[in-house]
Amino acid sequence: MFRFWLSALANAAAWYAFLDWALGQAEGQIDKMQEEAFDTPGAAAPIPPAVFVTGVGVLLGHSLLSRALRLGAWRAWFSLILGGAAGAAILVARQQQ
Repeated sequence: MFRFWLSALANAAAWYAFLDWALGQAEGQIDKMQEEAFDTPGAAAPIPPAVFVTGVGVLLGHSLLSRALRLGAWRAWFSLILGGAAGAAILVARQQQ
């Protein structure tokens, strides 16, 4: 049970950090898209490639952590969902302050 909660806590921290960073990147990308809208329509992607690659990295990190902790498949998935939800909830709560 300790390994499951350790994985969920690590996922919450990782998702919080990722979502906080990705939010800033997305806001910068919106500004970039608005500037480029007058020159060439559709030239900038709505999601920067760095955000996509980092999100894949967070998922791969979770997979490696789950394997290192020897979690079963359902525990690994549940810790990913629980950690992601907790990270997102912390981000929303901190933005409302």
